[in-house]
Amino acid sequence: MFRTSFLFLCQLFKGSAKHQYNQENMTKRIKRNKLLNKFRHLQFNTRVNLSSDNIFDIHQYKVLKQISSGRNFFAHKPTTIIADPFLFPFNNELFLFYEELKGIEGTGIIKMIKTKDLINWSNPKTVLKENFHLSFPNVFKINNQIYMMPETWQNESIRLYKPNEDLTEWTFYKKILIDKSYVDSSIIQFNEKLYLFTTVNAYDTNLLKLYISDSIDSEWKEHPKSPITDNINNARCGGAVFSYNGTFYRPSQQYNINYGDGLDINVIEHLSPTEYKEKKMTSIMPNSEKFYSLGGHHISVCRFNNKNIVATDALAYSYNFFEIVKRIVFKFSKYNAR
Repeated sequence: MFRTSFLFLCQLFKGSAKHQYNQENMTKRIKRNKLLNKFRHLQFNTRVNLSSDNIFDIHQYKVLKQISSGRNFFAHKPTTIIADPFLFPFNNELFLFYEELKGIEGTGIIKMIKTKDLINWSNPKTVLKENFHLSFPNVFKINNQIYMMPETWQNESIRLYKPNEDLTEWTFYKKILIDKSYVDSSIIQFNEKLYLFTTVNAYDTNLLKLYISDSIDSEWKEHPKSPITDNINNARCGGAVFSYNGTFYRPSQQYNINYGDGLDINVIEHLSPTEYKEKKMTSIMPNSEKFYSLGGHHISVCRFNNKNIVATDALAYSYNFFEIVKRIVFKFSKYNAR
């Protein structure tokens, strides 16, 4: 009995010491990250991957194409964001639309690359630019008409664009919602109804709303179950709501500490003009793969040439000389103004 009690106390002490060690390490990491965040800035990079039928298992992805943001320490306006990739098969080609942002506080534009064989890709081409920030270039087809619905929160609206014949130029068509900062919007068609998922972004709050309409050009009415959630950790879509093997999925962004912390997949269990229900199925970012180890906030899935293709972005951090100098100058100017 004495020996058993002694061993138990030893294990208890060992476990307590290990817990204390882990707590101390976590505290050190948090302090180190706070210090590093004073000098570094976040970036996003994009990958296009070949996937098995288990499209949510990132570990089995085979990389087909990677587009990386700049890491030149002395670049005056580095490319900091290559994010929000959307796949769209069209005329025997696979198009990839994505956000590009130059500079730490730049304005996003929409770029595109394409391929016929998943090996050779075209050079990036700017396909949409406005005098306000653009991101999340959601390209989709409704009743044989192709639309782009990018994020245009600075314009306080949800805007639709129509393309030319080869999808290289996009012309403004109409606004479907106005007067709020809408982000990460997605439209799906189901049982002869259109459903619009969009998040109203205001300061530190996110409110996921659901709207319903008979057509793109009809009135959009808020769904009886809207808002769906105000939880900051899942209220923003992390890509378009999509159907796979007969089931709808809504990717959602994690926001535990920082923007781009991770990505969850929610399965939509019930969708009708009067009902809506979803539940979290899995988390896919961050994970043990180096590219995704810090997180990410977007996924796009399609079939092309009888293959599952998945595009993702991933969070990274970088340092820039001019940004560091700017932050130091700003810090000293605040100190001297006291």
